[in-house]
Amino acid sequence: MVHEERLENGLTVLVQEVHTAPLASVWCWYKVGSRDEGPGVTGVSHWVEHMNFKGTTNIPRDQVKGIIEQFGGSWNGYTWIDQTTYLETASADALDRMLFIEAERMARCLYDPADCESERTVIISELQGGDNDPEQRLDSEITATAFKAHPYRHPTIGWLHDLTTMTRDDLYGHYRRYYVPNNATLVIVGDVDTADALRRVREQFGAIPAGTPARRSTTVEPPQEGERRVHLRKPGTTAYWRAVFHAPAFTDPDFFPLLAADAMLTGASGLNIWSGGGVSTPQRSARLYRGLVNSGLASSVGGFLAPTAEPFLYQIAATVAHG
Repeated sequence: MVHEERLENGLTVLVQEVHTAPLASVWCWYKVGSRDEGPGVTGVSHWVEHMNFKGTTNIPRDQVKGIIEQFGGSWNGYTWIDQTTYLETASADALDRMLFIEAERMARCLYDPADCESERTVIISELQGGDNDPEQRLDSEITATAFKAHPYRHPTIGWLHDLTTMTRDDLYGHYRRYYVPNNATLVIVGDVDTADALRRVREQFGAIPAGTPARRSTTVEPPQEGERRVHLRKPGTTAYWRAVFHAPAFTDPDFFPLLAADAMLTGASGLNIWSGGGVSTPQRSARLYRGLVNSGLASSVGGFLAPTAEPFLYQIAATVAHG
């Protein structure tokens, strides 16, 4: 059973006890992603995520990594269109350390100007690396073509010109606007006692003041009136094909019927946004695998439907066989 509680500053806390192993996992979710970015600052949410691993008032930059690893744990973070998430998993006796890290990240990141500049180089290199991946490049171009008005059209990593012109103040302003307790959900799962975990959360997060999160975009994508096509021609020997359709949001009654249809067409891959339809064994019995791969038209085929806050896209992808 999941216990839910809301602190006075607006932080939502979810705790689930799982006593199968002496481990605990802490995830801190913020309602901010690339959909919250406008012209000139695309990619700012992802860049802010990078900066929030660069040290805080009470955690020196060179000690961020070791705090969790000394408990045999792992940590990470990611940014996507609707959310930014940070996570740690370690032995249950490291719960205080994990909560301390996330409280520091919420309220006391530094944004040293030199770190901002060095990270600019890292992120631009990441963008250019993605541009060298034909499938990533195709996905970005298709998404930008499918959406004309909604900010879902922007790639999470941002557009190159914005990454070269954004300032430290742009980054820090975005951080302070969205990283407030009443714009976050803290999730604790593992070998913990619910009452004790909540007490520890109040000790770490209770004094952080609530903020006024920026209002999320209410732009509605206008109906599409005709087929749109994208052709990218680059040097190489492999051809990639995509068919992309506007899809319902996660809360729409049509979402799960479409998820079931995708399972029949391309194989069930679940709702993990990183799966990307990349489940090989079930695909072999799926209709499009039998029709396209077994017939020799494609060397691979997959589908992808993501759980999103607003209508996004359903994608069928194939690697076209030579000739």
